[in-house]
Amino acid sequence: MLSKICFFCKKEDAKLSARSKYVFKDFIFIAESIDIEQKDKKIMPIIKRIFLLFILLIALNNCDSLLNNDISEPKGGVCLTFDDVYVNEWYKLSNLLKLSDFNATFFISKIHSLSSSEIHNLRKLDSLGFEIGCHGWNHINAVDYLTHYSLAEYYNVEILPALNFMNKNNLSPTSFTYPRGMHNDSLDQYLLQKFQVLRCVTLEQVKPLTVNVEDISEIFIKKNKSQIVAGLGIDKQFKISEDMLYNALERASENDEILILYAHCPVDSNAQHYQINKSYIENLILKCEELNLKSYRISEI
Repeated sequence: MLSKICFFCKKEDAKLSARSKYVFKDFIFIAESIDIEQKDKKIMPIIKRIFLLFILLIALNNCDSLLNNDISEPKGGVCLTFDDVYVNEWYKLSNLLKLSDFNATFFISKIHSLSSSEIHNLRKLDSLGFEIGCHGWNHINAVDYLTHYSLAEYYNVEILPALNFMNKNNLSPTSFTYPRGMHNDSLDQYLLQKFQVLRCVTLEQVKPLTVNVEDISEIFIKKNKSQIVAGLGIDKQFKISEDMLYNALERASENDEILILYAHCPVDSNAQHYQINKSYIENLILKCEELNLKSYRISEI
């Protein structure tokens, strides 16, 4: 009796012949006619099962390859943060951020000065998945304060009241940013007992900027490598153009780093000191999508 037995080999091992060939990606199935004695027909069901198993395995391998090609892990990311008391403006911005599934952290200072509606909006931001961090009770310059008082006194006056107030409003901050970015080693070590992450500002922006943004190494971090991070200010007065920002984002992408950014009050247009245009943030988000950069809450870095 004349039957067909199928076997497979890699393309590079296959030789042309009159046999029937079926190509599946990197493999060729070859059906070859051979004589099978009637008494050996009982082996044919076994061969068929083996053949079907090989087809299933290669099909699964092809699906896995397609998924790996189409869905790539983000390389690097951005941590966008906002400081001070601009809760209503942050809440308005949240629509843009949520539409793009873009994470952000809002550091609140002087929380005792907020109205009930502002407290409500702050809690709403928290419920939407944004992080609410602590920025101090009275926005005190910590370094200046420590010239006359101890670390414990600073904590009891500036940090503890803020934490107590926030906790009473179902906000449990795990991150802190220094007012005016002022800090030192003793402050860092003391506050790391209370918070997971501390954020300051880059020293390059304390004076007029004289270097390329992408060369400011302290604003770039590797994930899970630091609990003390420095941010790049992108409000109007810092004069960080979109092209300058894009250069920094490209470095983050190329080096698998997280870029730390901070701003204050988002506005619709005509930004002034300590303000940032929403269009600037929108273009930041678009560039992150183009470069496949992930957005992080600061406690995630």
